[in-house]
Amino acid sequence: MMPQPSDASNPASAALAACVLGVVLSPFAYIAIGALGGFGPALALVSLPPLLAAAGFLLYRFLSKPIVNSAPSGLLMAAEVVSWILIAGFLVVISNFTLQTKFERIGLSCTLFLVTTVISLPVVLMRRTALQARLRRLPNGVAWVLAVAVLAIAVAIVFVYLRRDPQFV
Repeated sequence: MMPQPSDASNPASAALAACVLGVVLSPFAYIAIGALGGFGPALALVSLPPLLAAAGFLLYRFLSKPIVNSAPSGLLMAAEVVSWILIAGFLVVISNFTLQTKFERIGLSCTLFLVTTVISLPVVLMRRTALQARLRRLPNGVAWVLAVAVLAIAVAIVFVYLRRDPQFV
């Protein structure tokens, strides 16, 4: 049996995996900073159960141990797509919790994304995950370009966001 490369030997897939996990965890960063308080309790009652189910499903799929030579079923892929739609929808709604301009909404989203990505990085470095196994299928050069592009754009937006004076809508 051929030895598998260690996670440390493929930092591009680890960086991309941390970015994906950062997006999945971003709604919880909004909840942690009190964004739900800007809405009525009905939003929390309606949106939190689907969000928890979607994020839980994606985290289970992504953080489980990689399964060799298994093709995902159509039902699992459909559940992933629905989970991503629920998370994206929650992020769009929750990012509008204060009177911010569109750039400030994007800046705060990028800030929280970077925070959750940094928090996710040790997890993907310490443990082989199914998400990393999926991302290792990408050519190494493509993985590097994607990781650097996503992180560089997010860092640039956060830098501008933190340096600008607050605007009012």
